[in-house]
Amino acid sequence: MRTLLSLPFLVLGLGAAAQPLLTAEEALRTALERNYGITIARLDAESARVANNIGAAGMLPTLDANGLYSMDHASTKQQFFSGEQRNADDANAQTVSATLTLNWRLFDGLGMFAAKDRLEALERIGGTQLRQQVEATAYDVLAGYYQVVQLERAQRVQRSGLRTSQERLSIAGTGKQVGSYSGLDVVQARLDLNADSAQLVALAQQIAEARSALNQLMARDVSTSYTVDTLIPPTAPLELAPLRQAAQGANSSLQLAREQHLAADLAVKRLKSALWPTLDGYADYGYTKNTSAVGLLQSNQRTGPDYGLRLSVPLFHGGVTDRVVKLGRIAQQQAVAAEEQVKLDVDRQLLDTWNRYTNAHQRMDLEEGNLAGARTQMDVALESYRIGVITAVQLRDVQQALIDAENRLLTARYEAKLAELQLNWLAGTLL
Repeated sequence: MRTLLSLPFLVLGLGAAAQPLLTAEEALRTALERNYGITIARLDAESARVANNIGAAGMLPTLDANGLYSMDHASTKQQFFSGEQRNADDANAQTVSATLTLNWRLFDGLGMFAAKDRLEALERIGGTQLRQQVEATAYDVLAGYYQVVQLERAQRVQRSGLRTSQERLSIAGTGKQVGSYSGLDVVQARLDLNADSAQLVALAQQIAEARSALNQLMARDVSTSYTVDTLIPPTAPLELAPLRQAAQGANSSLQLAREQHLAADLAVKRLKSALWPTLDGYADYGYTKNTSAVGLLQSNQRTGPDYGLRLSVPLFHGGVTDRVVKLGRIAQQQAVAAEEQVKLDVDRQLLDTWNRYTNAHQRMDLEEGNLAGARTQMDVALESYRIGVITAVQLRDVQQALIDAENRLLTARYEAKLAELQLNWLAGTLL
């Protein structure tokens, strides 16, 4: 029984040893290079960069070439004041024209400058959103990597407990043969061994799912095999006050809210420019020729430039501009409120995460002290069971207490690491 139960896990361990080692740094680097979410965010940021130019803001002139050819075959009847009449059926009239037109808006209430500033703000927003995606992916990758490490450590703990259960079954089987243990002791030992084996299988499933999730974040085949580090690295010493100060200046969510606030201000400025007059400079160079079978002129040809200034003063447009400006101001107020809300959210998240960070460290200190005693107690209990001093139930309680203590320590270390990652993320220092 003992050999059969150990064999699958021995084979599993040999297979894992042959797999390539994946470090946390390599996992992070691969994800930052290949993750699809980052790729999409990077393309969005590139789109905002391409859109940010003076032409899109309306600062450059427009140049158009136009051509026209028309033919008229209408019947014509003309009556002159002199009494002369001219009548013609199917009178031919042709027009040929070609024009090169230049138009340049010289003044629009500074709207073009507000538009350019807003395009720059949108480009910064795209860059900040890319940074948010990168930070979120980095956190998910590191958290996922350390989850695999934590689960594999928990698997080792469970295997250790399984060996204790196997030893207990062996003791009960030998004791039954000599009459010191009953058949019930053997049955109960085998039931507990099966329960420990089932727990080990459940952990293997959790590890498989955590591994595939990490592969997905790295945008590679989810079935790719690898091994991970054996320990979660210790957390760095942190202080709350510097973290809060850093977050005010470097937190990406807060930066995004500020940039969106600025973009809303510039949008209102641009909308208000529609209330001002506009001044355009224009220049044309054209060729036009008209020919007619009936009329005062047989042909008329014009070639040359035409230029001037065009002033447009908005007087009334059904109140559309006023309504649009009011809606822009509402959006501006919403952006202000959103920025203040993000400030509160970041501060609350920092405080909550800091509490989890300190709580996890306190638990680590307590569990490290408990673990040494639990291991000693396990050694004594197993020997006591061997000589019949304690019952199987008492041994099982001690065994479970040791497993629980080791798992609590693993959980505390993992949660402390997650809290450290999130604190650095909130402070803008994760990468």
